[in-house]
Amino acid sequence: MIRVIESVNDPGNGRDSEDRVGCDPARGLAWVIDGATDVCAARLFPEAPSDAFWFAGQADSLLRDGTGGDVTETVAALIDGLRAAVEGQTGAPISAIPPGDMPSAALTLMTWNGAAGTLSFGGFADCTALIQHPGQGVVSPPKPTRDLDEQAQARRLLSDGSDIAATLRRQRAAMNRPGGYWVLSVHPEAMAGLNAHETAAEPGTRILLCTDGFYRLVDMYGLYDDAGLFAAAESEGLPALIAKLRGFEADAADDIRFGRFKTSDDAAALVVELA
Repeated sequence: MIRVIESVNDPGNGRDSEDRVGCDPARGLAWVIDGATDVCAARLFPEAPSDAFWFAGQADSLLRDGTGGDVTETVAALIDGLRAAVEGQTGAPISAIPPGDMPSAALTLMTWNGAAGTLSFGGFADCTALIQHPGQGVVSPPKPTRDLDEQAQARRLLSDGSDIAATLRRQRAAMNRPGGYWVLSVHPEAMAGLNAHETAAEPGTRILLCTDGFYRLVDMYGLYDDAGLFAAAESEGLPALIAKLRGFEADAADDIRFGRFKTSDDAAALVVELA
């Protein structure tokens, strides 16, 4: 069993949140999902606020309705379910979707096996997990790395006045392909790039899961390191951290300085405790 201490899902200014947080206490399962912002040439799901909103919602629903299994089995079943959902909604096979328009999302999924005393993580960049074992410091499972420095790219494209959507579409056409990058989408090939990690854990261990919009407090604004962020989440609470985050996101004139395509990104986080 796991129990939720606190959760938050705060949309960026003027947006419907394309992030999701979830927990199934009985299955020992928790997750965060960050839908990749639309850059598609033509909308696939025009009835939704955005394609990213629809896709993140589908992933969240599939995880909530799942039947169990380890991290690898759960993610593989999720990908199969997403492919069926996309094809069912569009009425066409995924091969008909231009590669650069394919929906995708970042994911971190954790499972707790109390009987075995193991905590397992699986996912794709760019969500974060932080772990605090009782009486110990904060550690983070190894993160997948990408060759692309996204903040440097944002500074360059914003400065150049480039067609950002077209550039990102070209990059996304390489998802889950050799020489590209691994991400949650509809491709079974993505399982080759699943970032999986397992560690021993005991009851009382707490875990913070968050999307990259929330983690801006660390890697973009430098207000905390991982241990400081965890401590602040415990002492101040997640809504207070959201308020602090938004204080840095009031002025689009700072976008180039910080290297951000969105002045105010969706931010979601979840703190759970193993029981």
